[in-house]
Amino acid sequence: MDQEIEQVTEIYNMTTAPLVTYSFQILWAIVVMALGVMLGRRLSDMVYGVAEKRGIDVTLSRFFVNCAHLAIIGAAAMIALPELGIQATPFPAAIGVLGLGAGLAIQGLLSNYGAGLSIILTRPFIVGDTIRVLGG
Repeated sequence: MDQEIEQVTEIYNMTTAPLVTYSFQILWAIVVMALGVMLGRRLSDMVYGVAEKRGIDVTLSRFFVNCAHLAIIGAAAMIALPELGIQATPFPAAIGVLGLGAGLAIQGLLSNYGAGLSIILTRPFIVGDTIRVLGG
């Protein structure tokens, strides 16, 4: 019985010691991420409002809103990760390498995404337009 109590005490000490030591860092990382999410939401609402005022196409405005939202959340994550003891400097390099590898692997699909992005940016069509193909 004493041996079991000793094991439970050891497990308890192993779990609570890091929580006590790193609790403020974990709390600060959570606060930074929460602020990043809130700031991202506000910024995306502002971008949507500006796009709506300027009469920008719905598809293009949603694209800008999503890019702004993801950029702010990504920046908040890059700020919060070092607080947890995770070095954030290798992540941009890893993302670049993964992007290059994925780009080479799926060149055909990426050309279709590029064509779609070109259509969105040049806006030859707007939501509600009817497109006829081969005179049909």
